[in-house]
Amino acid sequence: MADVNRTNGGANLLALRSHNTALVLDLLRGAGAEGISRLELAERTGLTPQAVSKITARLREEGLAVEA
Repeated sequence: MADVNRTNGGANLLALRSHNTALVLDLLRGAGAEGISRLELAERTGLTPQAVSKITARLREEGLAVEA
């Protein structure tokens, strides 16, 4: 039974990661050329600053965001 919970938890983590990434990406798109700080992203999404930093780093690596 413990193995099933770990598998379900992993699936939930992937869904949560995708959801959080989409939240950040939507705010970045909405900010346009003006941009938005990581701190503001954290405040507006309710994510921790560390989570936002990880997400934005991934988006930069994938070419979906640039640092101003």
